[in-house]
Amino acid sequence: MSVKIKISYERPEELHIVLKQLQPMIKTCKVSGKQEGHFKRAYADLGDVDKDCSAGAGLSKT
Repeated sequence: MSVKIKISYERPEELHIVLKQLQPMIKTCKVSGKQEGHFKRAYADLGDVDKDCSAGAGLSKT
């Protein structure tokens, strides 16, 4: 199962902190080209989460 996450942030440092926390699981991350409004957006794809869960990446299956 693949998981996609939408990340909203105000400053690039905030995005960097989130990506650093998710780094072991992130397959791809794309910053939105349309950065209008108060919050900027980025999209992360965590790839095969089932495989990461079985490898003990700190996620629990529910």
